[in-house]
Amino acid sequence: MQPYFDDSLPAFVAALTPLLSRTTIEASVVLRDASGRLALITSEPLTPDQRAAALQAFTQQLPAYSRGERSLLDHTQPGVATILHQTRPYIERVQVGNEPAVNVRLAEQRIVGQDWLTQPAPGWKPPAPMRLVFASLKGGVGRSTALAVVAAELARLGRKVLVIDLDLEAPGIGSMLLAPDELPPFGLLDAYVESGLGEINREFLLDMTAPSRFGRGKGLIDVAPAAGSRTQAHPGHFLAKIARAYLENTGPNGAALSFLEQSRSLIAELSSLKGYDAILIDARSGLNETTAAAILGLGADVLLFGENTPQTITSYRYLLAHLARFPRQGDDDWLYRLRMVHAKAPEDADRQEAFRDAAFGVFKEFLYQDQPLLTDAGEPLLDDDDNTLLVEEFSLDAREAPHYAWPVLRDANYYYGDPLGDPVLLEPIRYERSYAALLAGIMERLGADSESQP
Repeated sequence: MQPYFDDSLPAFVAALTPLLSRTTIEASVVLRDASGRLALITSEPLTPDQRAAALQAFTQQLPAYSRGERSLLDHTQPGVATILHQTRPYIERVQVGNEPAVNVRLAEQRIVGQDWLTQPAPGWKPPAPMRLVFASLKGGVGRSTALAVVAAELARLGRKVLVIDLDLEAPGIGSMLLAPDELPPFGLLDAYVESGLGEINREFLLDMTAPSRFGRGKGLIDVAPAAGSRTQAHPGHFLAKIARAYLENTGPNGAALSFLEQSRSLIAELSSLKGYDAILIDARSGLNETTAAAILGLGADVLLFGENTPQTITSYRYLLAHLARFPRQGDDDWLYRLRMVHAKAPEDADRQEAFRDAAFGVFKEFLYQDQPLLTDAGEPLLDDDDNTLLVEEFSLDAREAPHYAWPVLRDANYYYGDPLGDPVLLEPIRYERSYAALLAGIMERLGADSESQP
């Protein structure tokens, strides 16, 4: 039977297991090229008999997913060292028959989506400003509106907030917090384009932000929109800028910089302009390259918005199954930076519980599987009494667990809400009831008292 993509890696490993030891396979790297074809990169060259047998097995068992003579490589061959340097291997557990799973070091070559292979960045810690990403895999869940509410509440408490619109292709939060005549000259799109041609300076960065009226007289809300006033004046340039925003850039040492790496640097520079207390980032919905930058590259807490629908749960299975490949360790465990948000939640406690139950099922399937507890050095922790491995366990009702969703109540006031036209939308009298759980959770993470000034 001809294997397809989902079968190709197990078929590749199955073809190797009669010929090579498990130790050799696990010490090697399996390369999956941009087309999906596979090759084995070994630390030492195989013998002529091993090569001949392996190539024959590949030809017979997965001809479409092998690379002919280039299916077997070793570190001494030209170009192999470059391939390994440019890819980011991760461990994929591959089941072959009834034997124990093989831990395959899989390196992906991708034309798009390479940033999804980046290890999660170290998380923010005080006294650095809180970083908070608002993400969703489906649109229309009130993600940007929730960000505006959080910004308004923080400003009400006297906090300095920077709002960044990383939803480049469907900008929203900028126009929600800034009127057209309040936009700064440049936006995120301009920064990506101009940094590809030369270094952008502090003056350019300052021209990327503008204060929102919703922070005046209280704290501060600075907004870095996706598109600035220059793009508004030349709307025909918007798609031309989009076409260039995702291109790799070249760093000072000549190394290629991906969109994620550029975003990490740009947001760090914007964050350093003033002494902000919080950086709020609006991510694009879906599993695209900009989402990878926001979720993996910024060291932020990530709010995962979704309604209680089968589509929401299915989408998050895709994301969490991928995140499960990344190692977790010590007191900087990226898992604890995730939090589900039940968007447009009904007031019915049973229905809110049903969403939490569904979220728990997905997290348990991929991320709550007897995860060993590790020291800060990454070593497994052992029980002092019987020397057994300590594992973390999350219960269905564990409020500190990522699956335990904060509900944002369904509120018709915000379905087509325009804060610029109806400013009361960003006043506590309007939002404090519907957004109470979300605000309480964020304030606890920030270490702020929602009823007092800092």
